[in-house]
Amino acid sequence: MANDFSTIKNHTELRFRIMQLNSQREEQELELKKGITELYHAMHPINLLKKMVSDFATDKQVQFDATKIGLNFGSDFLIGKLLGSNMNIKKYLSSLILQKASDYVLNNHPEKIAWGIEKLSNLFSSFSKKETNKTGMTAE
Repeated sequence: MANDFSTIKNHTELRFRIMQLNSQREEQELELKKGITELYHAMHPINLLKKMVSDFATDKQVQFDATKIGLNFGSDFLIGKLLGSNMNIKKYLSSLILQKASDYVLNNHPEKIAWGIEKLSNLFSSFSKKETNKTGMTAE
């Protein structure tokens, strides 16, 4: 499509060129609307928050810190449940020693704990696959 209007020789060519330009304008308007809609959705506060959360979720350091926090909360909960809230001095000292030991292990060797959890997860999933193969049904 040349923009040279001197090539238009008659009324039919002029109408054809007008139809081409109208079609081109409609396509450009649709592209512009689509771009504006994408920009609107990208700048929507909920989508910005989702993007920020997904960026944090894929960050290895954030995953590592979240795992440490989860393990610390889990160990605190288990120690509290195992030794009870109505403790005598012997149970209190035992829980204190156990808490310090678990804090030391969780804070100084989290990569080994993560490795162990991954191995256990793989072991359980392999058991689940074997069970599925034996029964011929999915284990849900």
